Amino acid sequence: MRSLRRRLIACAAILALIPAQAVTSAITATADPLVTPVWLCRPGMPANPCNQDASGNPVESAGTARYPDGSLVTLDATNMVGGAPAGVEKFTAQSNPSVDCFYVYPTVDLLANPLLNLGSNPPAARPEGAAVMLTQAARFTGGCRLFAPLYRQATLPDLAVGVLTGADPYLGEGFADVQQAWNYYWNHDNLDPATGKRRGVILLGHSQGSVALERMIQASIDGKPEVTRQLVSAVLLGGAVTVPTGGVAGGGADPGSTFQHLPLCQRGTSVPVGCVVAYSSYQQAEGTSPGTGSLAWSNDPAHQIACVNPAALVAGTDPAAATALDAYMPTRTLVQGNILNPNGHLWLELLGYDLTSFTTGFAHYQSTLTGQCRRTANASWLQIDGGANILPASASTSALGLHVADYNLALGNLAELLAAQTAVWKANQ
Repeated sequence: MRSLRRRLIACAAILALIPAQAVTSAITATADPLVTPVWLCRPGMPANPCNQDASGNPVESAGTARYPDGSLVTLDATNMVGGAPAGVEKFTAQSNPSVDCFYVYPTVDLLANPLLNLGSNPPAARPEGAAVMLTQAARFTGGCRLFAPLYRQATLPDLAVGVLTGADPYLGEGFADVQQAWNYYWNHDNLDPATGKRRGVILLGHSQGSVALERMIQASIDGKPEVTRQLVSAVLLGGAVTVPTGGVAGGGADPGSTFQHLPLCQRGTSVPVGCVVAYSSYQQAEGTSPGTGSLAWSNDPAHQIACVNPAALVAGTDPAAATALDAYMPTRTLVQGNILNPNGHLWLELLGYDLTSFTTGFAHYQSTLTGQCRRTANASWLQIDGGANILPASASTSALGLHVADYNLALGNLAELLAAQTAVWKANQ
């Protein structure tokens, strides 16, 4: 399985950090379906970490989000100009947003959640899950109601053991949890109580979360017009979406393609909707490409890993040309870091990143980085250039590249793209 090989380097290192007993308990337990979906964020839920009421309006002051323990953080950003802070950008949100976001977070669990993964014991909100949601998806609450299910994901040790044994490390109940949450959302929350009509929905995933959404899309969306007409966009980063070489979708009967009918987003006369944005980001030296252990690599010459440059999609420029990126990098404040543990709840995921210590949740680097889709015979990726003081020095030699920052490197571009896609989708209703 391609996803196993691509996690080899990171997972082997992580495995050494985890007690053997924890690894064994994580991979041998069995579970039944959850009684009902469990949510990290759901509009209107008490103490919603995403700070939204049932209509998607802020409950606390705008630009505020919370951890499971109730502590508040801000989504405001410090603007960076020439490497120095230059004022604060306040986070803003629409009133009564007309579309929804359905977000599935990446692998963050070191231990099984719940620890005794037996029966239908539900997962619980943990600070690391909240931290990655705040880092990747919370700023999208400016334009959508955000639904984020908890799921019994395969842990980092599971992935490492899968690499070593060749077994599929993904826990079936975790993907079943995501499918169950989607079914519940579609049947209960997608119907607008004011209009009685179905709402537009944006799918957001990263890494294991993208793989979970890929499987859900295959089962519930791809080739189903009654659902795809509600799809504004599917942003599936770091999940290795595969398409025919030079193509955008499988065409109906191509087992090598992730989707048969749902295409990659391509710019025409206007911003496209009902399509997929996918990439894995790397910072490669000129003339080199990510290797065989990377998320960019395909062993099948008839298929390639998808690369859609969100900045080029918004600007209407060539995706293979270097385009300025609008990066929002998390600060120590957002992940609740300190002097002893600067990267806070994401201490392992953000190893090598030097987070700023501003009081805002993000540091905003506009046009400091550029991105362009590159392709060699076997690899396809979003090439990132610039940002010597932002990105880790090891980025050019890691098999995972800039995986943990896939969202943040183009977070402003993605927000702009989703706003434009939402406007087009609404105009077509």
